Amino acid sequence: MHIVQYAFGLSYYIFLGLTVFCVDISSPGEGSSLLSQLRWYHAAGTGLFLWASWLQHHSLALLASLRTRNTGAVETLAHHMPHGCWFDLVSCPHYFAELLIYVSMALCLGGASVTWWLVVLYVLFNQALAAQLCHEFYQSKFEEYPPQRKAFIPFVL
Repeated sequence: MHIVQYAFGLSYYIFLGLTVFCVDISSPGEGSSLLSQLRWYHAAGTGLFLWASWLQHHSLALLASLRTRNTGAVETLAHHMPHGCWFDLVSCPHYFAELLIYVSMALCLGGASVTWWLVVLYVLFNQALAAQLCHEFYQSKFEEYPPQRKAFIPFVL
């Protein structure tokens, strides 16, 4: 990883954490119990977060398995065409899962935070660009690459 990428990633997550503290949501009334503050969108956001986190982990594990043995040792640095799970629908399901993780947090905030939706919009454009570049690489590298497979969002992009 290039030092510039590392520095950007480090600063991004620091500023992202600060953004969460600055999110424009109203505070609960005094004396409200934690359970009385729970809403349906908290459950929906948490469910989406857990599922998207699993999808991201599973997708990254599938990608890693293309280069490693069962012991975890790197066997090859050659590129292989990923397949299985959501790789049959999109080239980069791990990027799609990343977007869904951010959307899930917006849901947990009640969908009312303009600040957080701007973060989601940034992640959408960032991951869409990365996915499109990866998709084009796969298409140029593998002649048998499935033509129906999209880059980022199933059946859309």
